[in-house]
Amino acid sequence: MARLSPVARPLAQTGDAKLAYTHDLTIGLPPQRVNAHFEAARDRCLNEAALKCILVAASIDDGRRPAGRPQAQVQVRLPHESVAPFMAFVTSPLPGEATGDVVLRSQSTRADDLTDAIEDGGRRLAQLTAYRARLDAIAARPDPRVEDLIRIAQELAQVQSQIEEADAKQRGLSQRVDTELVSVALRSDEARAGPLAPVEEAWAQAGQTFGASAGSALRFVVAGLPWLPLVLIGVLLLRALWRRRSRRSAMTERTSSRAQP
Repeated sequence: MARLSPVARPLAQTGDAKLAYTHDLTIGLPPQRVNAHFEAARDRCLNEAALKCILVAASIDDGRRPAGRPQAQVQVRLPHESVAPFMAFVTSPLPGEATGDVVLRSQSTRADDLTDAIEDGGRRLAQLTAYRARLDAIAARPDPRVEDLIRIAQELAQVQSQIEEADAKQRGLSQRVDTELVSVALRSDEARAGPLAPVEEAWAQAGQTFGASAGSALRFVVAGLPWLPLVLIGVLLLRALWRRRSRRSAMTERTSSRAQP
């Protein structure tokens, strides 16, 4: 499969638009190399201070079954200028690997426009801040009544909580615009090999196979329950007919025996 080219340079904001970029990469690897690439990508984010990388999530399934397919996921948040170097690193072979061992199978980029959300949040924050300033001015008047001070204190506490919530939301949106989210999926299209892999794979799936077989048997029994009374009636009728036929045969034989001289 042809190797795709990673993003060559960071994506810049377009005009006055506030865009939050997300990149998704799927990398194909030999099964025995998934763990090494997972650790390399994770450690690159944690230990390379120049990248200013934030590790958002990291997980790996090394394939508990011998014939399982290992897979891993690394998600990081990076400044615009660090996106291209990190993507180039995760799509490159590690020391001792061949170029064909690492294949970029798919790559996608999407942008969420946060312009309206940021502008609305900024106006909301400005309104709350101005309202708090007016409340502070009222509280600073000479000779205020105790009842007014109590109401103002309650309103100030509520407004301050709303300001903190709005400010946290604005900072979160700004972080999404100032950085880019990169998700790297490490996959192996090959199963682990070994002389006993088929046997161990079957043993690992024994519980699932037994459950499926037991479920099929139970469904067969349940489906046959409505027919059970009819089957019993049929058996009883056949038994009665067989007995009646047997008695007639016996009577015929006795009559024949008496008729003989």
